[in-house]
Amino acid sequence: MAGKTHIEPALLEQYILGVTTEEESRAVEVYLAQNPAIAKEIKDSQSTLKNFAMEYAIKLPKKPKGKVLKSVKSIQQTEPAISPKIKRNWLAGIAAIFALGFGLMTFLLYQQQSNLVNKIGALENKINQLENNNTQLINQKEQINQQFTVLKDVNTNHVHLHGSNLSPKALIVVYWNKIDEHAYLNVVDLPEIPADKSLQLWADVAGEMINMGVLETGKDELIKVPYMPNVESLNITLEPKGGSKTPNVAQLYANGKML
Repeated sequence: MAGKTHIEPALLEQYILGVTTEEESRAVEVYLAQNPAIAKEIKDSQSTLKNFAMEYAIKLPKKPKGKVLKSVKSIQQTEPAISPKIKRNWLAGIAAIFALGFGLMTFLLYQQQSNLVNKIGALENKINQLENNNTQLINQKEQINQQFTVLKDVNTNHVHLHGSNLSPKALIVVYWNKIDEHAYLNVVDLPEIPADKSLQLWADVAGEMINMGVLETGKDELIKVPYMPNVESLNITLEPKGGSKTPNVAQLYANGKML
C-alpha cells in the first residue's frame, strides 16, 4: 500500500509529544520512512524534548522507606515546590520545540514542492523544444521530398539565366514544370550587391514584366518561386532595398528564355 505524500503538521507535533494513537503513529512512521530529511528533524525534536524533560525532572530522594513515605504524605498535604520560573521555562521550551519543528517541516515541504515544480517546468520546456525541432525536421523533409520530386520529373525543364555585362559570371538555374506548375530557382553564381539593394525576379509575359518577388537566397540554395503560365523569359534586375513595382532594365543582372 502506498504511503502518504502529505501529513498535517499538527499530527507531527502530537507524534513528537507521544500522544498519537497507534493508527496515527503508523501513518506518521510511513510518511517519515518516505521523507528521511523530515524524519531526522522529528528525531532531533524528540531528543531535544527528552533532554529538556530530564533536565527539569524532580529526582526522588534516596532515603529509607519510612522517610520516603513521610515525604510522600508531606507532599500530599502541600503543593509541589516548583517555582513559577521553572514552569514558565518549561512551557517556553515546549513552545520553542513546537515552533522549531513546525518551521523546519514547513520549510522542507516548501523546498520539496518548489524543486518538483522547477523540475516539471524544465521538463515541459525540453519537451516543447523537442516538439518544435521535430516539426521543423518534418517540414524540411517534406520540402526536400517535394523539391526532389520536381527535379527528377521528366516534365521539369532546366532553364539557365546567364549574366549580363553588369555580372558576366552570373548563373542561375530555374527548374520549371508546366504539368505540376512548380518552379524552383538555384543561384549558382551571382556577384555581391550593395547592402541598400535587392535582386528582383521578373517574368516576361506577352511583353509585360510581372513581379515574381525579391530574391532572398544565398548561393547553391534551392528556393521556390511563383509559377506562371505563358512566360517567355525570366529576368533578374538590381533594385532598391525591398524591390520595385517596375523593373530597372538598365540594371539587368541576368536573364534567360523559357523553352
